[in-house]
Amino acid sequence: MNRKGFTLIELIGVIVILSLLTLIIVPNVVTYLQKGAEEGVKQQNEMLILGAKNWASDNKNLLPEDGESFDLSLSSLQSEGYIEKDIRDPKTEEIIDPNSTCVVITRSGQRYNYEVKECS
Repeated sequence: MNRKGFTLIELIGVIVILSLLTLIIVPNVVTYLQKGAEEGVKQQNEMLILGAKNWASDNKNLLPEDGESFDLSLSSLQSEGYIEKDIRDPKTEEIIDPNSTCVVITRSGQRYNYEVKECS
C-alpha cells in the first residue's frame, strides 16, 4: 500500500487546529480595530481643535464673551485654510460633511474651552 496523501483523521485535526486559532485570533483583531478607530476619532478631534485655536488667535475680536459660546464650522476652518483637506470618519471612511461638524468655543473666565460637536 503506497498511497500518497493525508488521511481523514489528519485533515480533521488540521481543521480543528485552524478553527481554534480562528476563535482565539479574530476577537483580538476586532478589539484592536475598534480601539484604532476610537483613537482615530480622538486624533481627528484634536486636529480640529488645533485648527480652531489657530483661527481664534487670528480672530480674537470674534471670540465669545464670558459665559457665551461660538460655533465654528468645519467648512469655515477649511475655507479659511486652517484645515487643508477633507476629513474622513475613521470608523466609516466616509467624508464628513463640513457643514455638520463644529468646534464650539466657550469662554469661562479668562479661559477658552474647545469641543467638537455636530452643528445645530
